[in-house]
Amino acid sequence: MDRQTSDVDFLISPSSSPSPSPVFHCDYTDWSPSLSIIPSIYLLAFLIGCLGNGLVLWVYLDRVEERRARSSTFSYSLIASLALADLCFLVTLPLWAVYTAMGYHWPFGQPLCQISSFLTALNMYASVFSLSMLSVERYWVLSGRRHSGHHHPQTCPSRALWILGGVWLLAGVLALPGLLLRSTADSGSVLLSCQMDYSMLIGAELEEAEKDRAEMWWTAALSLKSTLIGFLLPLVILLLCYCSLAKLLNRHFGQGPRPDRKRQRRLLRVIVTLVMAFFLCWLPLHVNKTLSMLLEFGFVPYSCSLDQILLAAHPYVTCLAYLNSCLNPLLYATCDPSFRKRCRGALLMLKNAITSPKMASGSTKHFWSFELFQYLFYYVSICLLICVALFLCSLALNLCCTVFVVSPE
Repeated sequence: MDRQTSDVDFLISPSSSPSPSPVFHCDYTDWSPSLSIIPSIYLLAFLIGCLGNGLVLWVYLDRVEERRARSSTFSYSLIASLALADLCFLVTLPLWAVYTAMGYHWPFGQPLCQISSFLTALNMYASVFSLSMLSVERYWVLSGRRHSGHHHPQTCPSRALWILGGVWLLAGVLALPGLLLRSTADSGSVLLSCQMDYSMLIGAELEEAEKDRAEMWWTAALSLKSTLIGFLLPLVILLLCYCSLAKLLNRHFGQGPRPDRKRQRRLLRVIVTLVMAFFLCWLPLHVNKTLSMLLEFGFVPYSCSLDQILLAAHPYVTCLAYLNSCLNPLLYATCDPSFRKRCRGALLMLKNAITSPKMASGSTKHFWSFELFQYLFYYVSICLLICVALFLCSLALNLCCTVFVVSPE
């Protein structure tokens, strides 16, 4: 996706230089993102992500025996919330794939443009807020505060529901600009872009230059909002939680029944892995759009080569951020043995339901179900690795071409 249609409210037209200064006239005619690899990655992420996150919802919402352990029920609800946020976004990926393949032409109409943009931003905020709550909840539990009675949300299901509702309500409010300001208004080009339209926020009586300046300020404000609230602030919270947890781990894991320690350690490992994956996937996009904004406002000395590199990299760092939604199920399968076990059980139930409905309620175990899960997991992992390899090769090739075609300033 181009910077003009970025899902995190950061908009700069790729057809012209982002620089507000008329001194620089950069040539963007040689810039072209991959219109085949990126859509293919989107479609592959859609297939893998929907299958994987569907399994996550099935497994974590159906963990009956774990629900007896009050210290983990709320965590599983938050993991299910994370999977739901990913699914909300993944259903829009085929639309973004077609949009990219058609050279950033949106043929689906304005309502789908608004809804897809809203769901994309909703996924980012709901995911990072769910991860933040997971980390705070783990700190609360492992620091021993679960013994303080009613203060922990596990002891009050209604309080846990209020917390989950608050996470999604806040995410929905922060994602509203994508729903209210997205437009496919014809700008005179044969292509209809799904982009932000600030006309309702900018006075019609302003001069064209003043309108451009006001639009630039709105763009910067929304970009700053998404970076601060959707990335930096949660990062600070998570760092504080895990720095505090690091001081408690040895003491906590050395106390209590051994099965409980093992379960807590496994759950913490899953959460830390999810947090690292989220920030590693989203960091390049936030760095890219922040540097572009600094260039636009003159806080960084303007350079055509730097701007072209940022512009060329933007579709790929956006793609990397989108891949996070299909990575999470693979991380669960890698870090959580109980998740793998329950996936095998889910596949066994599905197999029994298909082959013999009468056996679906039984507890028959077949060795081939384990092999089926293994083959499925290996196949998905190999497909994702190939996808990432193609993505990195395409990014490197695009950046190299961009660097070599830039004329010296």
